[in-house]
Amino acid sequence: MKYSAIQAEYTKLQISEPSQVNLKHMINQDTFFIWGKTTAKSKIYSDVPMVIAAYSSKFKDNERVDTMFFKGTGTHYGLTLPEGGYTLLIYADINQDQVFHPSEIVAKKKLVLNTINFPEKTVKNIDFKIAQNYKVDWAETILMPDIIEIERPLYYPAGTIRSLEDPIFDEKMATMGMYDPASFLEYVQTMFYALKEGVAHKNPVIFVHGIGGSSRSFKPIIEHMDKDRYQAWFFYYPSGGDLEQLGDFFYNIFLSGKVIPLGDMPIIVVAHSMGGLVVREAFNKYQGKPKENKVELFVSIASPFGGHPSAASGEKHGLIVLPSWKDLNPASQFIKELYKKPLPKSVNHQLFYAYNNSSTLKLGENSDGVVPLSSQLYPEAQRQSHEQFGFNSSHVDILEDEKMITHLLNKMAQVKNIFPESHIKLLKNGGFDIKLSDDYSPVTRHLISYAGKYLVLLVNEIILPINQEQNRYIQAVKGEIAATRDVEREFMQFMKEYPKLVEGVLKAHANKAL
Repeated sequence: MKYSAIQAEYTKLQISEPSQVNLKHMINQDTFFIWGKTTAKSKIYSDVPMVIAAYSSKFKDNERVDTMFFKGTGTHYGLTLPEGGYTLLIYADINQDQVFHPSEIVAKKKLVLNTINFPEKTVKNIDFKIAQNYKVDWAETILMPDIIEIERPLYYPAGTIRSLEDPIFDEKMATMGMYDPASFLEYVQTMFYALKEGVAHKNPVIFVHGIGGSSRSFKPIIEHMDKDRYQAWFFYYPSGGDLEQLGDFFYNIFLSGKVIPLGDMPIIVVAHSMGGLVVREAFNKYQGKPKENKVELFVSIASPFGGHPSAASGEKHGLIVLPSWKDLNPASQFIKELYKKPLPKSVNHQLFYAYNNSSTLKLGENSDGVVPLSSQLYPEAQRQSHEQFGFNSSHVDILEDEKMITHLLNKMAQVKNIFPESHIKLLKNGGFDIKLSDDYSPVTRHLISYAGKYLVLLVNEIILPINQEQNRYIQAVKGEIAATRDVEREFMQFMKEYPKLVEGVLKAHANKAL
């Protein structure tokens, strides 16, 4: 009732005082996800507070429709905008006065959004090269918020390293994602989250929640995961949104290889309920390009692959008709086209279903209390899956079911890491707990902190390289070829500055070998 009243208020406002901001929050209107990144030749922007703002003059002169604050170049931004023409401005707080002045505009771009140009309503790779100041007479001054990010990641979009206890994963936020996706996306602008900074030797496990859910619902599974082998990532999305659009966004973030390139490292995806449909749609976006990331294991848990029968009546009689609820209608175009392409050959789909309906009064066909078995076991989804496993759990409780978790972990263990087992054992030893000077880049400091001992053994050829990338790294650090990257030059510097640490690793390894 609360959100139906809010939607009614937006409708009234749009009639009396039309604006793009109102339209952005109205769930019966098309909205577009826009994302890209900033780059700059000059290092002065690498750690400077920045903001991107989208302005429209459709209803009001230079109305600011969406804003995202971040820090430094090299990171991705995300915006949510209704149809129309926009001017995108990027400000950089060079003087560090906590205010973004019109004189600090460092990039500008025009953008026209409509379903002709962008039928999937996902606008990708709108990148900015920051090189100079722009004079924009009408630009406003923007105040910096108290907190613009929790932690500055090295490899991920800004502000995306969070604990599962973070308020962003609270139930009220997840509910907002159902009924007011635009407001949700003002807090969750890139939809990607991780628990820790990325490392090269662990398989990514991407968790995708269902309608009304959040990343926190996977906590029981994560607590049982081997943290030496896997790193948890999350697709935290507004679950009231358009499922085709969300599938496209999932593809672009995790599968395209453009946001987080993984090379040959295989991905595991674990999706609950409607999240399974989002991921299945994302697989339809695969283009077979060499640089795309590869999913080796896809585990869907209690997913309504045939839609949900209640969605049809909800679309006719609901106070608020969510875009995702329209897509869940078994007769929808989305369900009809969900299996238009077979799964990529690399994908092993394990279809987990639940069949415990704890309701006292059981109406209709067999279900897990929420999703009918006929939908979970939709024939085309079964045909494209490798195996199906049933669990005597309800729709929500299955995420805590010990038998399901054990079975899931066994399936995950069958996914081979690109690092040999002997290398993973060495990487468990970690790196060097030492405070390095600012002469070292953040990336090199991170690499030495988690894999420094491993790198010592690698460059001294105690262990063999696993690929051409490692082989090149060894040659560069040893001076056999030119060192062209910071991580090469700085590890050479590290070995010269800390010879005792290097000798200690070599001696310890030699003693273990005896």
